Amino acid sequence: MAKSITFIFLTGRLFCHESLYRKFPPPHGLEEVYAEYRTYFVRIAVSYVRDRMVAEDLVSDTFLKIWESRTETTPRNLPAYLLTALKRKCLDYLRDQAIHLRIQQNMHQTSARVVGERIARLEANDPQNLMMSEALAIIERELRRMPEQRRRIFIAHRYEEMSYREIAAVYELSEGQVTYELRAAKEALKAALKDYLPLIGLLLNGF
Repeated sequence: MAKSITFIFLTGRLFCHESLYRKFPPPHGLEEVYAEYRTYFVRIAVSYVRDRMVAEDLVSDTFLKIWESRTETTPRNLPAYLLTALKRKCLDYLRDQAIHLRIQQNMHQTSARVVGERIARLEANDPQNLMMSEALAIIERELRRMPEQRRRIFIAHRYEEMSYREIAAVYELSEGQVTYELRAAKEALKAALKDYLPLIGLLLNGF
């Protein structure tokens, strides 16, 4: 039983008590495959994601997935099945990272554009332009203050032109949750811009 308990602890999840192990035993051969292939699987994952901690998490999640689906799936070639599942997890992770990086890049580009517009309007010394510059600075400040997920959803919709359905798929949310986050972001921006009412329609057009 010692080896079984070791395996359970290494997965880093709930099945870490001997009584639970007896009640929810792993699929046949899973412990042996874990002991023999874990280091190899971690190396494979590292070659994809270039981050050992992430790779170890992905490997553990892959083994745990097999454990959780033990009553539904009985693969004939367990190592090959696990390797395929691990590659899929690595691919999903990299796709998610690519989207997040693109959103961050757009945030930086937006900040640079806001600064450029502020400089141009200040140089023009037009009072209305000065108000516009101040309002843009407030929008930038409020975006930084938003919870990370809300800010990313807002930017994905506004600057990435992603649909509610696409955003929901990326962040594993319902479309209702996406709607809620976007509404909360808009309300926060409108409240912060209450002193700039004539400009709100222009600044928030399409938001």
